[in-house]
Amino acid sequence: MQEKIFELIVNILNEMQEKKEFNEIDINKYTSEGYTRAEINTAFAWIFSKIESSELIYNEKDKKLKSFKAPGAASSHRVYHRFEKNLFTREALGYLIQLKELGIISELDEESIIDKLISAGYKDIGIDEIKMIASSMVFLSDDPDNKINRLILQNNDTIN
Repeated sequence: MQEKIFELIVNILNEMQEKKEFNEIDINKYTSEGYTRAEINTAFAWIFSKIESSELIYNEKDKKLKSFKAPGAASSHRVYHRFEKNLFTREALGYLIQLKELGIISELDEESIIDKLISAGYKDIGIDEIKMIASSMVFLSDDPDNKINRLILQNNDTIN
């Protein structure tokens, strides 16, 4: 379920990058794609929690979502080693870059994902393997203030 929510977060943030406002995002599109209301609510809760904590910044003026960078921080792009390029598919490396550009993972998270997949012995690493590791990193944080873990409901869960 975490991977589905993670995938949904990526899709919503991509829509928001295309200058869509929150109220322009068609939730029915996601339910018709097979996402449950609980998954959709959890994805939006995660996005709102990141905006609230200033990890993601929604600019009201130009209706654009940006990942937070400290003032004066240089924006860097990682150059992948030939060894890494041989282990990861082009799509997987592109997906890693996309996650970083959307503000879902940090540069340190990117390194950690690469290290975990390589040290686990994966070969021909694709998007699914990255989703598996990245979603577990995002949702299974050791941070006691990470309230999003409490928001991840199973399909049959209800709130009274």
